Amino acid sequence: MHLNYHLPSYFTKKVREEIGELYASSVISNLAQSITALFEPIFLYNVLHFTVPQVLLFFAVVYITYLPTIILGGKFASAYGYKHSIAMSVPFQVLYWVLLLLGRESPGLAYTAAIALGLQKALFWPGFHALMARYADQQQLGREFSVVYAIEMISQIIGPFIGGFLAQRFSMTATFVIAAIVYSFSVMPLFTKQELFVPKNYHYGDTWNLFKAIPKKFVGYMGFGEELIMLTIWPVFIYIVVKNYEGTGILATMASLIAAVMAVIIGKITDQYTKRVLIKLGAFFSALVWFARFIASNVWNVFALDTLSRASKEMDFIPLSTVTYLRAAANHVVPYAIFFEQSLSVGKLSACLLGALLFHITGSFVVLFVLAGCYSLLYMYI
Repeated sequence: MHLNYHLPSYFTKKVREEIGELYASSVISNLAQSITALFEPIFLYNVLHFTVPQVLLFFAVVYITYLPTIILGGKFASAYGYKHSIAMSVPFQVLYWVLLLLGRESPGLAYTAAIALGLQKALFWPGFHALMARYADQQQLGREFSVVYAIEMISQIIGPFIGGFLAQRFSMTATFVIAAIVYSFSVMPLFTKQELFVPKNYHYGDTWNLFKAIPKKFVGYMGFGEELIMLTIWPVFIYIVVKNYEGTGILATMASLIAAVMAVIIGKITDQYTKRVLIKLGAFFSALVWFARFIASNVWNVFALDTLSRASKEMDFIPLSTVTYLRAAANHVVPYAIFFEQSLSVGKLSACLLGALLFHITGSFVVLFVLAGCYSLLYMYI
């Protein structure tokens, strides 16, 4: 099967087949994950009756698992291939959803699910980042990554609606089971063309040298702590305001629809203007939106803030990722991919632990929103 990915009105050059395969795989995997992503923290909160600090500690377990095991994931990707590493992550993602459901019978299994998710990330992200950095065209890297991001955004338009509908009309079990079935098919597009791969030895010392050489970038990538709050606490807050699964999904769908249009536009701008300026502007506006969330008290406030949040996120995330892939492409891609993922994981883990402590002391969502805004400002160091 020959795949020809070329959008002449957007890309300046034909996209390589490896990137086209990644796009096709991303369509399937992002759709599956977007069906459940909004509802996973809500499932912990509403079905398993976790408190907000316990929800944060659940995700702390994910990143405690992820931080050391990504080194093994990097070794696997370097030795057996980037596509094979992504493929090997699929069973762990499915296991994560199964264990979450079993957590209704035995709450301890929920934390086992967190470990499974950490292992999925350890195999998936080194392969994904390395594949993107290795095969993307540097002259249109912003465009090529923005399409991946737009795929994610489009999935977030469709996925939350499907997830909310299934959860409200059937059950959370149906939501997770259908997501797992869909996700299992995401591996198929990756191997329409045989992976031509020369095994390499990955040594963690190469990554450690990056921590010593560019500590400012480490601090900048810690800004992803705000993404942790966005993906775990903001959905719970939306559910508390909206009060049902279907309404929560529809709100997220409408906000994502508006934000998705901006993703492709920003990707084109990224290839034409200074990326550092765009990152700083995006970080500033992202922080402002977080600080403004204290006004979120009804559905319309939440909708407006969610839309602004997604739009401001694109302003820094697309150029930030473009810069990251350019740097990775200039080196052995796996060491830089591990550096990037470990740095953001430290940010997310610290956000989990600090957020859990602050909420335990204050019982206030506003404090968590302010914390996320402070993390957003760290992007300026990238």
